[in-house]
Amino acid sequence: MNKVLIDRPLHPDAYSKLSGGAEIIEIYDDDREKIENALRIVDGVICSAALKMMEPEIAMGKNIKVIGRPGVGYDSVDVDAATRYGIPLVYTPDGPTESVAEHVIMMLLMAAKKVNVVQKALKDDGNFGIRTSVTGVELQGKTLGIVGFGRIGQRVGEIAGRGLGMKVVVFDPYMKVRLDTGYSYRQADTLDELLKDSYAVSLHIPYSPENDRMFSEKQFAAMKSDGIFINTSRGGVVDEPALIAALRKGEIGAAGLDVFAKEPPEADNPLLSFENVIATPHLSSFTDDGKRKMGETVVEEVLDVLAGRKPPFIVNHEIWENRRK
Repeated sequence: MNKVLIDRPLHPDAYSKLSGGAEIIEIYDDDREKIENALRIVDGVICSAALKMMEPEIAMGKNIKVIGRPGVGYDSVDVDAATRYGIPLVYTPDGPTESVAEHVIMMLLMAAKKVNVVQKALKDDGNFGIRTSVTGVELQGKTLGIVGFGRIGQRVGEIAGRGLGMKVVVFDPYMKVRLDTGYSYRQADTLDELLKDSYAVSLHIPYSPENDRMFSEKQFAAMKSDGIFINTSRGGVVDEPALIAALRKGEIGAAGLDVFAKEPPEADNPLLSFENVIATPHLSSFTDDGKRKMGETVVEEVLDVLAGRKPPFIVNHEIWENRRK
């Protein structure tokens, strides 16, 4: 039976499915020696973002025939190295969509209504009078700018547009044709145009060297002074010192962050101390439903590859016919 390494627990339904088709090797404590020993004998790996599958790890896995990432992001895997070694990288682009989109809308509403500010005043200080000095806003009629219009960005736009009555503007240089989403949106020609027109901005872009810290001083300065900035994609696409400075100077009104440049962030990271920052520990997709969707999908794909069946979501699909067998 094929052996598959997992470095974090899978949803019980996904684990049951995997155990029916492979011997599972579980290493949850990030012990480097145990992980390296496992990599040398396994046929497949399902890795969280904590297990970096770079060239050294891939090279020592002489029997590895597939790497699986339960999520939409795969920057923790060296795709070029996997391709050179003939190893398909599979992922689950549909799995986190609803959970992350709902998380974005939750942060957007909390920031607009200043929930974190008034809740802290009431619960920590017993300040019921905060209700007369802090005022939120309605989102209906305001513009949400979506940077990156993949599955999650499209769903965020749908909830905001149809559910909240917001106007939706989109910037995605990789979108070559207009998508039929079933709801109204406007496509900005430039990022500057989107920032100028938007009350709130939500990022939905993968990390790559090309967009490293693409949101920096210039971009925050271009936002509205009462605007809301939300990032549930990757911390590396934001220049954190520039974001901190923008919040301190009042260049933006609030931020919702599920990701950070360094994870976990340092305890003294200023982003954790601003009362107008809603911070969550990179868990926007970690609902029970999201974990089940991502877990079951990645397990099915890994088992498909090990059985010689081509799964639907392969990052380096061009190697399929010449993959390691």
